[in-house]
Amino acid sequence: MNPHTCTLTQAVHYYLDQRRQWGFALQAEARVLRQLVRYAWEQKHTGPLTTQLVLGWAQQPVSAAPHWWARRLAIARRFARFWKVLDPRTEMPPSGLFGPACSRGPVHLYTREQIAQVLQAAGTLEPVESLRPLAFQTLWGLLACTGLRVGEALRLQFEDFDPGAATLTVRRSKCGRSRCLPLHATTVAALKTYRERRQQYFPWTSHRHLFLSLTGRPLARSQAEETFRTLRAQLGWSYIPQPRLYDLRHHFAVERLLDWYRQGQTQMEQRIHALATYLGHRQIRHTYWYLSAAPELLALASARAAAATAGAGGLHD
Repeated sequence: MNPHTCTLTQAVHYYLDQRRQWGFALQAEARVLRQLVRYAWEQKHTGPLTTQLVLGWAQQPVSAAPHWWARRLAIARRFARFWKVLDPRTEMPPSGLFGPACSRGPVHLYTREQIAQVLQAAGTLEPVESLRPLAFQTLWGLLACTGLRVGEALRLQFEDFDPGAATLTVRRSKCGRSRCLPLHATTVAALKTYRERRQQYFPWTSHRHLFLSLTGRPLARSQAEETFRTLRAQLGWSYIPQPRLYDLRHHFAVERLLDWYRQGQTQMEQRIHALATYLGHRQIRHTYWYLSAAPELLALASARAAAATAGAGGLHD
């Protein structure tokens, strides 16, 4: 391959292929870079990547929020940094022009009563005699009690659940990493019940996915999201921000931390690292973010830190 004669399309394909070999999934990044390639074609751009091309593309659409532009710019910069090593003519767009690329929006922190409400509502889904009600009850309950990402749960295979060992194996998640999660006895019982029912309804299916749709095919994320939105409307939830399916992951993390602090558990730093591993976080800062997610949790963590600093008889981590 000669970088000097490669088209932008070929360069992007090579970049994505190389990074995927390192374990990155890059689904969203690939989609964004294809948009850059399309924009370059529309602009009749030829030759190496230029700052002018990237900045013109990053600010599309013009009505988008600056953090959207910043995210697109950050993705283009990662590609440019990689490709510049192969083709020094590549221009590196400046960073920070549109503000930070990553920002956490507000999340809905469920109460246990709300979790119970949505699980009960899932049990009324039609057709009531099908696997559908139990499938969604089990899926959403699993998200709430393990903190799995929605995509991770939907990719689970039949054999990933080991009831004898009370574990769930999450395979090749972010950066290609896998992890094995210990499960509570109640979660094991719920998954066993669901898996047995799944076999009764679809003994003929060749699909190994744990969660199946009405047709016996793997349950799609769009189906899960749409069903959740329907039940949210039926429940009359008007909370701001609106509860999302992904917020069940936040619920799990915050509840786990709250329980530890309320119980007066020691060695919180080690516990937070364990939680990061359980959640599949690549960086510990993503787990520490949860300390500021709930006012009660922030107050408990601050009080613990103050007591440790003052040495006034408080618990020391």
